[in-house]
Amino acid sequence: MLQIHYAYCIMDFFCIYCSSILHYSGDYMKKLGFMCFFAILTTIFNIDSISAYTSDVRLVIDNQEVTGLPTPPIIRDDSVLVPARAVFERMGGIVGWHSGNRQVTVNHGSSVLVMTIDDTIAMLNGVPVRMATAPIILNDSTLIPIRFPAEVFGFEVDWNSDNRTAIVNSPNNGNGTVQEPSTTSPPTTNPPTTMPMPPTTAPPTTNAPTTTNPPPTTGYTLARNVSASPISALSHPVPATNLMDVLTPSDTGTGSYVVLASSPISNVTYFVLRDNRVVVVIHNAIAQVSGSLPVYNTLPITGARITQYTTNPMVSRIVFDAASAAEFSLSLSENRKELTIAFVSNNITSIMPVVGADSDTITIVGDFLPSARISTEGFPHFFTINIDNAQIPTKSTAINGGNFATHFVTGQRADGSAYIQVHVGSSWPSFSVVNGNNSIDIVLHAGINGVNYNSSWRELRISRATGFSMDINQVQHINEYFNLRYTIMLPNSAEMLGHGEISVMDGLVNTIRLERGIGGNARIVFDTNRVLNFTVLETPDYYIIRAQQPRDTGQFIVVIDPGHGGSNPGSAHNGIREPELTLTISNKVMQLLDNNPFITGYMTRRDNYTVYNHMRAEFANELSADLFVSIHANAAELSPGVINTTANGIETLYNVGYAEQNANNAFTSRQFAETVQRHMVARTGARDRELVYASRTIVLRYTEMPAVLVEVGFLTNPQEAARLATSQYQWLLAHAIYDAIVEMHNRFPAGR
Repeated sequence: MLQIHYAYCIMDFFCIYCSSILHYSGDYMKKLGFMCFFAILTTIFNIDSISAYTSDVRLVIDNQEVTGLPTPPIIRDDSVLVPARAVFERMGGIVGWHSGNRQVTVNHGSSVLVMTIDDTIAMLNGVPVRMATAPIILNDSTLIPIRFPAEVFGFEVDWNSDNRTAIVNSPNNGNGTVQEPSTTSPPTTNPPTTMPMPPTTAPPTTNAPTTTNPPPTTGYTLARNVSASPISALSHPVPATNLMDVLTPSDTGTGSYVVLASSPISNVTYFVLRDNRVVVVIHNAIAQVSGSLPVYNTLPITGARITQYTTNPMVSRIVFDAASAAEFSLSLSENRKELTIAFVSNNITSIMPVVGADSDTITIVGDFLPSARISTEGFPHFFTINIDNAQIPTKSTAINGGNFATHFVTGQRADGSAYIQVHVGSSWPSFSVVNGNNSIDIVLHAGINGVNYNSSWRELRISRATGFSMDINQVQHINEYFNLRYTIMLPNSAEMLGHGEISVMDGLVNTIRLERGIGGNARIVFDTNRVLNFTVLETPDYYIIRAQQPRDTGQFIVVIDPGHGGSNPGSAHNGIREPELTLTISNKVMQLLDNNPFITGYMTRRDNYTVYNHMRAEFANELSADLFVSIHANAAELSPGVINTTANGIETLYNVGYAEQNANNAFTSRQFAETVQRHMVARTGARDRELVYASRTIVLRYTEMPAVLVEVGFLTNPQEAARLATSQYQWLLAHAIYDAIVEMHNRFPAGR
C-alpha cells in the first residue's frame, strides 16, 4: 500500500445519483452547484465516512511515464489503484475478465491472481488472501491496487510523495540489469538514513461493467476483520504521532491489545497473509516500543510483535500470528489516541460425541472454526481439548459404548478460554484432527503404544517399558523445512510401537505421525507450524525427541537465497539462466555449511519455483538468522535492447535495514558486504566493482539481520559467462561466500 500524506474527499455526483452505492468519489464536481447538491445528499443519507480518492497521480514503469490510460491512476484508502488491463499487460501479464462473477484474472509467469470487484478476498495461485483494499469499477474500467500484484510478480514498487508518482521497476531494471559506466566502476556511496515504503496490501483484478453483488466471503479459513465500521483516514499531521505503549490482554482484562499514541492516529489499515498473519499498519507513526508482545491462551494467536517498519514515510506495524478463521476488529477511540485490536470470542454451540466401529469422534461446532489445542498432560486418565478465546456451556456428558472415551466435562476458564476434558478407559488413544468451516473433529483411534508428547516440555517420549530399544547415534534426520516437516528414522522395528497420529496443535507442532519406514523400521514425522530442529536424547526410562526453534540451538544461522526462480526468471545470456546458476552456487555453499558443526544453513528455495522477494526476507526473519546472503548474476546493456558484452566483475549490494537500527547487532550489513566482496575478489581474481548501496532491493530492505546481495559476474560477457558455467569457478565463488560467513562467525559469534 502506498502511503499518501493527504487525502481528498470529493464525491462523484453521477455515481451517487445513479447507483445510490455511496462508494465512489472523483474530481468531476468542480462547479459550486454540484458541491452544494453533494452536501444536501450527504445530509439526507447521513454519510459519516467515505473512502476518498484523487486522480492527480503519475505512474512510471521502468523509467517511462505511462500516459493515455483509459482511466487515470487514483488513490483510494492510501492505495494507488490502476486500470488492470492497460497496466498489467504492459508489464507482461495476461488479463482476463469474467462478467458473471465480476472477477478479473491476472496471469504472470506461473502465478495466477484472481480478484472480485468490491471484495477483499483474492485468490493467489488458488490460495485465498484477505486484503484491506478491494478493486473497484470506475468509468467502465476495473481499477486494482498496484503494489501487491506487482511485487508478487517480481517487480519493485516505490512511491515518490514529492511529485505523487508510483514507480514500478521490472526485475531486470535496477537489479539484474545495470548500465555499465563509461570509465569507472559504480561508486560506493554512503547510505541514506531512511527507507522507502514497503508493501502493505494484498492481491488484484481487471476491466468490465458492473452487474451483480459480490459473492459472500464466508467459508474461508483465513482470519477476518469483523469491525463494526472501517477506520476513516485523515490528513497526516506533522510531526508523526508517537506510539508510546501497547497494553496487552493482561492489562486490559479483555481479549484486546490497545496501542497508546501521543497524538491522534491519522490512519490504520490491515492485511492478512496466507499463513494467517494479521498485519496492522499504523501510518505516520513512530514506534517508541518494539519487539515481541506477550500472547495468551485466551486468544487465537500464537505470536505478536510491533516494529518500526519504515522511516520514510513513518509506518509502524503490529503483526499477530492468528489461528485460521480467527475473527478480529480494529477501532480507534474518539480522540484517535487509542487503537484497539480485539480478538472476538468464539461461541461453542455444540459438542457431539459419535462412537464408531473402532474409533470415537468428538465434533466441536462454533460460530467459526475453533482454535483448539490438545494437551495430554492428564495421561493416562484424560486429555484436554483447549479452545482459545471461546465461550462454552458447562456440562458433563457420558459417552455410552465408547471405544476409548467414557465421558467428557466442559468448562470455562477465567482467562476466557474453554476446555473439554475427555476421560478415557483402559486404552490410551491416538488422535487425528479434521477441520471443517466452523467445526473441528477430534478422532480417537488405536495405534501408538508407549509414545506421548508433552507440549510444556516440547518433548516426544518413547517409553522403554514397551521393549523398544535403539542406538541414538544411528538415528537419521531429514529436515524438510520447505514443507514444515521433520522426519526422524529410528534404527529399529516399529512393531513394538505401532503406528498412528498424535494431534498436538500447540503453536509449534501440529501433528506427529508414527509410521513404518523402509525395512519396517519406525519413522516419526513431525508436521510443524514453523521451522523447527529436533534432537534425540535418552534416559534410563525414555527415549526423548526434543523440539527446538533454530534460534534456541545456539547455532550461528545463515540463510542462503538463490536469486530469482519460477515466474521471476532473471537474466539469460550465453546459454546460462540466472535462476539455475544461482541455485547451483547456493547448493555448493550449503554443502560447505553442512560440514561446519558451528553454522546452520537454510535456503529460500531448492528448485526452480517462485519465492516472492518479501517472503525470502520474512523467512530469514522468522528464523532469527544471523546472516542473509542473496546470490545473483549480472547483465548489462549499452542502451535498451543493446547488450554490453564487455561489462565484467563482481559487486556486492547492501542496505541499511532494520538490523542497522538495532543496537544489539554486533556488526552491520556494510561490514558484511566488505567481507564478502574481499573474499570473492581474492578467490576468483575477478574485477572488483566494489560495494553498491541498494536502496530499493526488497530482500535487503526488509531483512532483520546483516544482509548482502552478491552479483557473481555478468552473463552478458561471453568470457565471464564461460567461467560461470564451469563447476570449478562455481566452487571458487561458493568457497568465497563460505569463507566470508566463517570470518563473520569467528569475529561475531551468535549472541543468543
